[in-house]
Amino acid sequence: MTDSLFSCLIKDPPQCPIVVNGIEHQVPAQLSVAAALLYLGNLTIRKHPISGESRAPFCHMGVCFECLVSIDGQHKRRACLHQVTPHMCIDTAMVGVNP
Repeated sequence: MTDSLFSCLIKDPPQCPIVVNGIEHQVPAQLSVAAALLYLGNLTIRKHPISGESRAPFCHMGVCFECLVSIDGQHKRRACLHQVTPHMCIDTAMVGVNP
């Protein structure tokens, strides 16, 4: 896996532990969930429910709904509108929405 485009933006930021699809990761604490997923190298975070086309965060301001994930058990949350919090559980494999 290559380095994330986002990894060079912040030098030695405070880290926040999050769980993505059951695997714990450390990400900069000030990131949105969408930015954290991109930081971790997840360029595709869901599949379109009808076409099956890979989708990823696009607008980063809550308008496009391309970043839908499950956050702490709450389904269809816009990842760009939520800041990561310690031990947040993020699931990108929601039944009927994501791969």
